[in-house]
Amino acid sequence: MLLTTDYNGFKIAQNISELRMSTIDKYDLLTHEELFDAIENDLTNSNFKASANLLMSALTDWPTSNLREPKELILELHSKIKGNLNFDNLEGYLKNLNPEKDAWEMEALTALLQMFDFERNSSVDKTIELEILVARLTQHYKQKDVRN
Repeated sequence: MLLTTDYNGFKIAQNISELRMSTIDKYDLLTHEELFDAIENDLTNSNFKASANLLMSALTDWPTSNLREPKELILELHSKIKGNLNFDNLEGYLKNLNPEKDAWEMEALTALLQMFDFERNSSVDKTIELEILVARLTQHYKQKDVRN
C-alpha cells in the first residue's frame, strides 16, 4: 500500500482505494482456506455456519476470475458501490443489475444480503456493514480454533 507521510509523521492515504484498503486491513478476515475449513469442520447447524456458507457461495458465484478471498470481494464491492457496504447499498446495487448479463453477480449479492438476517428470522440489520459481518465470522471461527 502506497502511503504518503505528512509533516507530522502521520501516514495518509493518497487516494480512496488506499483508504479503503487500510480500513479493511484493520480486520484480520478469514481467508478462503480458513472459511472452507470452518464450514467443513463445523458440524452444527448454527447461524455462523449458515453465514459462512452464504459467504462461500458469494465468493464462488462472483464473476471476477481469480477472486478467492473474502477481503478481495469486499474491496471489489467497494469499487462498485459508493458508500458503506450495508444492506440498503448492496440491495440498491443489486436492483440496478441486468439479469441477462449480471446473473452471477446477482447470485453473489443475494447470498451476501442473506447474511444480514443472521438470526434467520427475517429481521435484517440494515445498519451493520458487510465487513463487520465477516469480521464476526472470523472472530467466531478463530476463537473456536483456539478452544479446540
